[in-house]
Amino acid sequence: MSFTVIPFIVGGLALLGVSAGLFARRFRPLFSGILAWCVQAPYVFITDYVWFTSFRFMPPSVALATVSTILIKLTVEAVIASVLVEILIPYIKRAGLTFK
Repeated sequence: MSFTVIPFIVGGLALLGVSAGLFARRFRPLFSGILAWCVQAPYVFITDYVWFTSFRFMPPSVALATVSTILIKLTVEAVIASVLVEILIPYIKRAGLTFK
């Protein structure tokens, strides 16, 4: 099995976590998750495109297609995760498992 480890992932995840936490204070989980992804998406686009063109030596058109595929997959994942959190929160609160 072959896969590419992109060293910028940690920064993107930190950006996603911080922005999700900040948005969660004002919005419902569904919207905060999607808004956080909107903050992270440009970072992912830029860093992945630079990674694939500069360090993996992909032609720009191939790198753009690869990054676009990654962004579509991550967008679907962000929406699914946000919907699941929206569904699960009432059950978690009802069980008394809160972080407040």
